[in-house]
Amino acid sequence: MCELNLNFYNFIIIASIFIGTTFGLLLIFTKRANRKANILLGIVTFIIVFWSVWILSLDFQITNYLTYFYLIPLNYSLALGPLLYLYVKKITDFNYHISKKHGVHFLPLIIELTVHIIICRDALINNITAVETDTYLKLMPIIQFLAIISIITYSIYSLKAIKFYHFWLKKNYSTNDAYSLRWLYRLITIFAIIWFSWTPYTIIDYVVFDFQLGISDYYPIYVLLSITTIWISAEAFLRPEVILLETNKPKSIKKENPSEEIAKKASWLKEQMETNLFYLNSELTLKSLADNLDIHPNVLSKLINDGLGKNFSDFINEYRVNAIIQKLHSGNYDHITLLGISFECGFNSKTTFNRVFKNIKGITPLNYKKSIKKSSLNFK
Repeated sequence: MCELNLNFYNFIIIASIFIGTTFGLLLIFTKRANRKANILLGIVTFIIVFWSVWILSLDFQITNYLTYFYLIPLNYSLALGPLLYLYVKKITDFNYHISKKHGVHFLPLIIELTVHIIICRDALINNITAVETDTYLKLMPIIQFLAIISIITYSIYSLKAIKFYHFWLKKNYSTNDAYSLRWLYRLITIFAIIWFSWTPYTIIDYVVFDFQLGISDYYPIYVLLSITTIWISAEAFLRPEVILLETNKPKSIKKENPSEEIAKKASWLKEQMETNLFYLNSELTLKSLADNLDIHPNVLSKLINDGLGKNFSDFINEYRVNAIIQKLHSGNYDHITLLGISFECGFNSKTTFNRVFKNIKGITPLNYKKSIKKSSLNFK
C-alpha cells in the first residue's frame, strides 16, 4: 500500500506540482508574442514537475501500489540547462532562431535516458525496484554530477547573454527599465547556486554514506529548486511581455566618413535635438530617433558613439537631466514634484530618473533641489 507520510517538505513539493503544472500549461499554450520562448520555459517547468513526482513516488513508496511505476522516465535533468539557455537567448534576441542544429545540446539527455533503461532492465531481472539496483547506485551519482556541471555551465552562458542584452539595451533605448531582465538574472543566479550546493550533498552521500542517504536528507534542496523554477515561470508569465523594436545585433558598418565629417554631423545632431526636443518622448529609441532624422539607425549610432563619445542612452538622458535642471532653476515649477518634472522631461520611471540624475550630476535630484533653495536663501 502507498504510504502517505505527509510532512512539511513533501507538502511543499505537492503544492509545487500543482502550481508548476498550472504555469507550465499557461506558458506553453497561451498565445503571446514571446510564445516560442515561453514554450521552452514551460518545458523546464514540467521537467521539475516530473522530477517532483518521482521524488514523491520514492517517499510515498508508490511502487507498493503501482509495481512498475519506476519504469516511467521522469528524470530529464540534462535537458534543464540547454532549455534554460535557449529560453534566455530567445527572450533577449527575437531574431534568434532555434533549428535542428541546436539538438546537439540535448545529446547528453540520451545518456540519461539510456541509464534509465539500463536501471529498469536490472530491476526487472532481479525483481526489485529501480533504486535498489546496483546500476542505480553506480550510475545515478554520475548522472547527478553531469547534471550539476551542465546546469551551472549553461547558467553562466545565460547570465552572459543577459549582460550582453543589457549592454545593447543601454545603447539603443533611452529608458530601458521596462525591458530589463534583472529579475531573470537574479533567479538564474539563485538556480545555479542551489544546483552547485548539490555537489557537497552528492559527494558526502557517495563517499561517506555509500549513496544511502534518504529522500528526507535531500528535501531542502528539492524544495528550493522547485520554488525557484516556479518563481521563474511565474515571473515570466505574469510580467508584461518585452517586445523590442529593433534587432539587438545590428551589423556594424564600415568607417566611411573622416572624423572631421563625423564631428560636423554630430554638431548637426545636437542642433536637431535642441530644436525638436526629441528627448521629451519617454519611448524614444535609437530607431525612432533615426526615423525622425531620416537616417539609418547604424549611422545615427556611429554619430553618437564616434562623434560625441557616448552611447544612445547617455546622450538622450543628458538632455533630459539638463531640461530638469533648467526647470528647477527657473522657479516656475515649484508647484510640481520632482517626479512630475522628470516625467515632463522624458523619464517614465522614478528609479531610472534617480539613477541617471545621480550618475550625471553626482548628487541625488532631491539634494540638488535642496541645494538650489539653499543658494537662493543665501543670496537673499
